[in-house]
Amino acid sequence: MGGATKPVIINIMPHGPAYHYAPDERPEIWWQKPDGGIVGLWSREWPDLIGEAVLKCSDAYEWEVWQPDLRADQVYSRTLETGVTHRLFPAVEKVYRLGVRPQKGLYSEAIYSRLAEIKDTPLILHLHGFRVPFYFDILNRLGVEKKFPIFVVGHGMSRAPISELWELHRPLTYACLIAEQWRLRKALRHVDVISEQAESALREIKRIYAGRIVKLTDGCDFGFWVPAPTVNTKHEMRKKLNISEGKKVFFASGNFVPRKQFQKLIGAFREFIGRDDFVLVIAGHGDAAMTDQLASMVKPLEKAGRAILHPYVEGERLRDLYWASDVFVSVATDEGGPVSVMKAMGCGLPVMTTPVGTTYELMASHGVGSIVPTRKYEEWVSAIEKILTDGPPQAIDVQAARDAFDWGNIAMRFASIYGELLS
Repeated sequence: MGGATKPVIINIMPHGPAYHYAPDERPEIWWQKPDGGIVGLWSREWPDLIGEAVLKCSDAYEWEVWQPDLRADQVYSRTLETGVTHRLFPAVEKVYRLGVRPQKGLYSEAIYSRLAEIKDTPLILHLHGFRVPFYFDILNRLGVEKKFPIFVVGHGMSRAPISELWELHRPLTYACLIAEQWRLRKALRHVDVISEQAESALREIKRIYAGRIVKLTDGCDFGFWVPAPTVNTKHEMRKKLNISEGKKVFFASGNFVPRKQFQKLIGAFREFIGRDDFVLVIAGHGDAAMTDQLASMVKPLEKAGRAILHPYVEGERLRDLYWASDVFVSVATDEGGPVSVMKAMGCGLPVMTTPVGTTYELMASHGVGSIVPTRKYEEWVSAIEKILTDGPPQAIDVQAARDAFDWGNIAMRFASIYGELLS
């Protein structure tokens, strides 16, 4: 933080940089440590993106992202072209006791100490998620004497511990959930407002928090994520991927993590390996184990010319993949947005999705797209077959998606809340 008099929005992230997703690459912004190791950050984290959008619509604030980093030996800082300052703070693994059982989580004394130093200055503290062990420390240690508003930003998958009591667990797990519910409710008394994206997540927040709750979503730039300019553009994008004309292109993107269910999606498309009228494209990245698993599963489809496992890309290269496609597919077990679907909507693509996230809620309210059950995989096969036979489902009106998910509109809603919190 500099010496400016503007209030500062400080975003403390719940996780460190995803080094394990790109073990052989240097981060987008990096520094070399005295021991020869590399420490760095990627500037497209959610707090960086919403910060960029807020600073575009208002010059009333400064914006900082504080990220705990197990690799960091000191505080590393970079002010991006957007005006956002992203800092990496030294962190360690710590044993917490949110319930009865101990559990590991990140802890940064450097973050806590810096926050304690500036607690009397004009600021708003953003915490991202509400079952993060380190946040318990911050709320319980600083909450009683805090002089600044605390805004907990949910990312669509919030779940109250009490909701999990109805599931089948070992006996000790029930005791853990009850203890966590009590301790979480106590800690959240120091929070001024919590936001969530999907209606289901809002209901969960109400089970644990009695304060102000607002519905706010992730977003994307609908000035960039636009439909392909011409039919020829789509043809050119397909040529780059060696996809011949006449095939329906299904596209999915995201991190290679279990909840995205890419393994199940590949399994569904393997049912059609004898057909020659489609290509499945999956773009993203993950740790080595998950990447290898997906590569093994998709190999028969790739050999038959029915699938492409594409490396992680951003910006124009990612938009090229959307422009090459006929249908976007999102089959996660839970989601906040997801932003990948928002981008598809901006590009004018119809979407096949599981009934999760705020994008699904918008699609359902407009009666568009193809909705498939989260775990009834045989119905995924039927939905894919219908698209192959009858053509893609209806896409949502781009303007409706823009109104709901454009960063500019979302940033204005955040800025309005900041003004209320600081008034």
